[in-house]
Amino acid sequence: MSFTADIKNQLTELDNKKAIQRRAEFYGIFVCTEESLRTRSAAVAKRAEKMCLRAGGIISRRFYRAGVKEVYGLDMRWSGSFNLDHPDAAAAFLRGCFLVGGYIHEPDSPAHLEISFRSVTAYELAMAAFELCGIAPKGTIKGSHYVLYLKDAEQISAFLVTIGAIRGMLEYENVRITREGRRNSNRVINCDDANINKALTAGARQVSMIECVADTDAFRALPEGVREIARLRLDNPELSLSELGELCVPPVSKAGAAHRFARIEKLFKEMQR
Repeated sequence: MSFTADIKNQLTELDNKKAIQRRAEFYGIFVCTEESLRTRSAAVAKRAEKMCLRAGGIISRRFYRAGVKEVYGLDMRWSGSFNLDHPDAAAAFLRGCFLVGGYIHEPDSPAHLEISFRSVTAYELAMAAFELCGIAPKGTIKGSHYVLYLKDAEQISAFLVTIGAIRGMLEYENVRITREGRRNSNRVINCDDANINKALTAGARQVSMIECVADTDAFRALPEGVREIARLRLDNPELSLSELGELCVPPVSKAGAAHRFARIEKLFKEMQR
């Protein structure tokens, strides 16, 4: 399974608890497909149909074409509208767009993520949603399609978090940081490979948690020592806990650094509920 397909499968498993998120995700699907969805993913087709019906829309046609490349199709009718004026709505809208028009390179390839649109209206709505979420894509035209794309790995990770693909982001960061770590031969030449991979994996996981909570009031209310270790981790994703502890002012032990990260992990888990 490709990384793109894996990300989309993860997204179809998300539970949109808020009505505004359900409606916004369907709006993204609807405007990107211009009422006519064609996908190779049964899970995406099933979610689109569910979102359409819950938004008060109508499925006027369903079809399935077998073969080497299976195709699931839905023709949808919906007369509603939606205002993308809230970050939660913008994020859900982008999730819908990515489900039906998104593509991401494999994590071990050069960073690239894109979403393709059939109309300039959908393209402009998505651009506004990206801006509301604090992400700055670039745009281009490929044939008859309008495309928004990201080529910065950190922005791609931020986008995956924004649309709810947390597990996918962790996988992406793990591979990316491992690859970058290998480039720093002066750091790894005398180290045991197993310990390096363990440290890089832990560092990627901690970076992802920090990026998820960093802009919240709850994070800003944490003790300065906890926020200090977070800043150090973002600047040094490849370092071990002991090395990070030595950078603190005053220095702390490996156990002290681990205790500070435990506070961050607790906050991250509370936000995921």
